[in-house]
Amino acid sequence: MIEWATVEEWVRAWLDTINFTFYNAVKALTISPFDSSIRVIDNAMSAIEGVALVLVTMFFFIELCNEAMLLKIQSYEQVFKLVFKFVMAKVIVENARGIMGIIYNGFNQIATNLTQDNYGFLSQFSVDAIIQQPADAGFLNLNYLFKYIETMPTYFILLGACWVINLILIGRLFEIIVYTVISPIPLATFAAEGWHDSAKAFVKSYAAVCIQGLVVVVMFYAFSQVADLLGGTDSMGITITALALALGVAKSGQWARQAVGA
Repeated sequence: MIEWATVEEWVRAWLDTINFTFYNAVKALTISPFDSSIRVIDNAMSAIEGVALVLVTMFFFIELCNEAMLLKIQSYEQVFKLVFKFVMAKVIVENARGIMGIIYNGFNQIATNLTQDNYGFLSQFSVDAIIQQPADAGFLNLNYLFKYIETMPTYFILLGACWVINLILIGRLFEIIVYTVISPIPLATFAAEGWHDSAKAFVKSYAAVCIQGLVVVVMFYAFSQVADLLGGTDSMGITITALALALGVAKSGQWARQAVGA
């Protein structure tokens, strides 16, 4: 016969599994794409930086020719302003890695700090909050087993949500690496008249990817409060909230882009 203490141990075990899975997922937030062990950024950016500098030079000559042909250059001050503009563009391209690092650290630091506050998003739930002991044990204590089976959908949904966050945050890390590697090219468009929107859109998209980590972490830590509002600690309320959480995690990237207007 199954004792109620055994059922509680089972529930405690899968709560620990979910928390551990979540903890491993958010560890991806603490992995910096600018770590020296990720050498692809330095290797690839050295080649892409050359392409970006060629673009800066091309934009300089195009604008210089346009200004000259339209007879807009009437003083040395205008020439100086034009040269200064493209010197600044060259500096931005050559320091693209550092600029991206500043943006990344600025937006990602908040999410990283939040991950250090708690072990897992279910850490505040006790076993009694997830499953209640039936008043009658039933024949051969089968009511205990049936009560445990009722909680299994909640377990699978929560575990599935944790796997989703694993995939999203690891994919986010790859996305940040790719954005950083190609950053010199869109940043080079700051030097081109009429192309500024491309560079601004890129910076917004990069910031949105960084903010996505914060969006995901906030949703997971808000889980317990939302579960209380939408049904308390009964298994149905937690199951519905967990399903909504999984869907929210999948939409986190879109929400982050909307937040920065990307």
